[in-house]
Amino acid sequence: MAYFQFLGTGPSTPITDVAGRNYRRRSSGVMQNIATYLLIDCTHDFDEQIDAALSVTGVVVVNASRDAAGGLGKLDKWTEHALPFLAPDELWAEAVERYGPFTHLEHARLVPGEPLPFGDIEVTAFPLEATTGEAARPNYGYHFDTGKKKVTYASDFKQIPPESERYFKGNDILVVDAAGWDKDLPTHRGALNHLTDYVAGENETILFTDIGRSAPPHTLASAAIRRVYHRADVAFDFMKIPLGR
Repeated sequence: MAYFQFLGTGPSTPITDVAGRNYRRRSSGVMQNIATYLLIDCTHDFDEQIDAALSVTGVVVVNASRDAAGGLGKLDKWTEHALPFLAPDELWAEAVERYGPFTHLEHARLVPGEPLPFGDIEVTAFPLEATTGEAARPNYGYHFDTGKKKVTYASDFKQIPPESERYFKGNDILVVDAAGWDKDLPTHRGALNHLTDYVAGENETILFTDIGRSAPPHTLASAAIRRVYHRADVAFDFMKIPLGR
């Protein structure tokens, strides 16, 4: 059995003053296939999120910011065994500098654009841009292939470099940044203003994460997205999507 589960769908400052599907922890997820449970982003909400994750056999982070990687120290203490941290060299180095040294987290080297077999999943890191110039820091999306299903996760970016465009096409599930909702922010994308591009990429299911306060309440946001494409939606915390056997 395989599935993708959201552990959080909110922005860097989580939305915790509401209830139900409007309550949003920092964006995070789990990509699971058979005996492989890959944690995607390790946030300050780790203590709540790990209960829903069930297990972790490896971890990736989109960047080394505190909202995406601020829980790595907690994960390092939580696990009792060596745990692979899949990352390109520069991202691993920044994470160690900011949150290390680690006792149990061990570097599993990813070369951007090159698939790495990891347990029951093939993982590919690809570069994305949130900022440019001297302010730019290592920032990635991830493509997961179970051999039967393809999932792309891109939760924190504004621009897609040409070499990364292919990962936004032909997915069974595309998870994508929607912090700006109906327009781009300085370092993030909107949802409504890019949805037709993702549909044109022939992605079967499109789910938006990193939902900020510019978005309407969940029910209204979901309805607005589904009016454009019936297989698109706004994700919510702990939403689980089966991917079959």
